[in-house]
Amino acid sequence: MCESLGINTVSYDAVKVWFLNFKAGNFDSEDEPLSGRPIEVNCELLKQIIDQDRNVSTRTIALELDVCQKTIVNALKRINVKFKFNRWVPHELTAQNKRRRKAACLTLLRDQRKERILDRIVTCDENWVYYNTSRRGGWSAPGESAGSVARRALTNKKVLLCNWWDCRGIIYKEYFKS
Repeated sequence: MCESLGINTVSYDAVKVWFLNFKAGNFDSEDEPLSGRPIEVNCELLKQIIDQDRNVSTRTIALELDVCQKTIVNALKRINVKFKFNRWVPHELTAQNKRRRKAACLTLLRDQRKERILDRIVTCDENWVYYNTSRRGGWSAPGESAGSVARRALTNKKVLLCNWWDCRGIIYKEYFKS
């Protein structure tokens, strides 16, 4: 009958709980705070976590802060932080590799000043270029560039890159399928 009049019905158990509370002296009609995970996140703490590790996942942050993953996603939107994939770089050079490259370049420049040998050379090189379909990313603020990560694992997806160049730069390049 109450439903047909548009009045919400309350279950018997809820009325019983209210009555027991009233009988015990609790006259508060407001709901008590619910136990469980909080639905708000401290944005400053969230920024600190992301600054410590740009590659951290929302699931890891949610576990650390003991909140729902969707709460973390919403908080990241509020503080205007987006997930961007890192740029590929060929590999990371060691200090010794950098010194060797510098020495080779200086030698070539010295020889070039003497005989202008580089003006007469055209070189071709063929390389299989591997690429990976998955890569990690990190959180970035608007206008901030994505990080870079060295390419580690090789996959079976590859193309043959042929380059021809002289001392002024690349003359021609072509990609061939495997």
